[in-house]
Amino acid sequence: MDKIVVFFVPTLLYVALFMLNGFLPARQVIGYVAKTGTSEKMSYHLNGILVFFLSILLWFLLGYYDLISFDWLYRYRWYELSGAFTFGIIFSMAVVLPYPSVRKSFWSDFYLGRIENLQLLNGRIDAKMWLYLVGAIVLELNALSFSAHHWLVFGANASFGI
Repeated sequence: MDKIVVFFVPTLLYVALFMLNGFLPARQVIGYVAKTGTSEKMSYHLNGILVFFLSILLWFLLGYYDLISFDWLYRYRWYELSGAFTFGIIFSMAVVLPYPSVRKSFWSDFYLGRIENLQLLNGRIDAKMWLYLVGAIVLELNALSFSAHHWLVFGANASFGI
């Protein structure tokens, strides 16, 4: 059962991070990229550090109160990876297929995208910024989970390299 649940963990993490990124307070920053067809500069909703530390705090609290073990992500990492890969393909198709072709090859469109500067929730979520944020947070949670696993296995003899 854990294997099926952990397959969907990346999707649940992405949704949770989407919600945190979209609804937590943030600085509004005017960027250097202009909106397509205008000279108006795009606005960005930046709260990555807050979302990052809140995610780590939530991971810690889930482990501390034994809702999940600290090393759960590490123990099921391959199922998590397959879920992330599957979600990534579905997400890519969802943001590529609805838009008209830009390049000669579908695979070029699939890799580079068809829409410029995708933003959601009236600019509160910028797709590129959100993907950077998700990548950093999921990487950190997996690194913490690996470190916790190493500590749980080796205890006081654990390498300080973690």
